[in-house]
Amino acid sequence: MAKTKQANGSQIFIQDILISKLKRTRTTRILLPEAYYKFPERRFPVMYMLDGQNLFDPKTAYFRSWNLQKIMDGIPHKNQIILVGIDNGGHYRGSEYLPHHHHKLFHHGEGDIFIDFIINELKPKVDLHLRTLTDRGNTMIAGSSLGGLLSFYAATRYCHIFGKAGVLSPAFWVFPHIYHFTPKHFSKIYVLGSKTESGGMSKTLERTYHALKDAGYPENSFRVTIKDRGRHSEVMWGKEFKRMLTWLMA
Repeated sequence: MAKTKQANGSQIFIQDILISKLKRTRTTRILLPEAYYKFPERRFPVMYMLDGQNLFDPKTAYFRSWNLQKIMDGIPHKNQIILVGIDNGGHYRGSEYLPHHHHKLFHHGEGDIFIDFIINELKPKVDLHLRTLTDRGNTMIAGSSLGGLLSFYAATRYCHIFGKAGVLSPAFWVFPHIYHFTPKHFSKIYVLGSKTESGGMSKTLERTYHALKDAGYPENSFRVTIKDRGRHSEVMWGKEFKRMLTWLMA
């Protein structure tokens, strides 16, 4: 397992792991916050995050980095968590992040297999080797764009595992069926987008609000925010991360 340089006590560990059902190897980037080392008796919540190469290092980011190591270092120790970034699969990204085949985009719809990988292959390894809180209330998933779509899908279909989700600028237009769900548990879901990032984002988020409300979600279990300005980019998502995490952990 490779380790990045230390920054204010937090460390990032990089390791490849096999997605056995897809026969693909995927890089994971695990951030252990400073609090993990300062308080060795504590166990920590875990957030599984998609598009992992964009989260920490500008050198690996496709466009820009979320800059999450610096952001996590600025969060009070009592609120710090473990981040598990899972790199996307490049040209496999569309297929892995979509639950069903999309005939226009020619994506095969491997989303359920990818979530199964997180639940049954990655999470058990993380829980075995790290001091984690393993219950659904402390197991989160988050992503942006197509990653936001899959995070919402996971929180509403696999709600017995993922008790919280961060859904940023979700690309729900590629999978309208995302709005049809009957949850057995109510996960805590944070949804955010901007009026200026795309022409249909405001309507997407308004529809998301009503879908959650119609499904019976209590008002205090979800938040849908439509920002007046903001680009569809890692810069906006990174700036919103602390606010999202604070609300999810409250």
